[in-house]
Amino acid sequence: MKQKEITINDKKFNVVFTMKTMMGYENITGRSFFGESFEKISDKIALVMAAILAADNDADITLEEMMNAETVEKMNQVIEAGKAVMELAGEFFKIPKVEPKPKEPTDEEGKSQKN
Repeated sequence: MKQKEITINDKKFNVVFTMKTMMGYENITGRSFFGESFEKISDKIALVMAAILAADNDADITLEEMMNAETVEKMNQVIEAGKAVMELAGEFFKIPKVEPKPKEPTDEEGKSQKN
């Protein structure tokens, strides 16, 4: 099982993405993991918490501690942790990475230069 190290409130934790992570998310939120958009910060926090506890059930962190990020830097740690967990989820579900298509060159008026 692959894991990543994240930082929350300047403390290091390991995260994993397994079925235990998904079940932990559902236990925290009371909602199904499947169909979630994870656009709300509260959903990201719940997912990160579930991933931390899946890696170490005795981890020294609480949801309250994650929600009390007192600076933008600490808030960014939570956001980055969410990205790390989503990367692990992509690997778990074997979702291929999509490469962006190159943009067509345009002229000054924004019209395509392709004939």
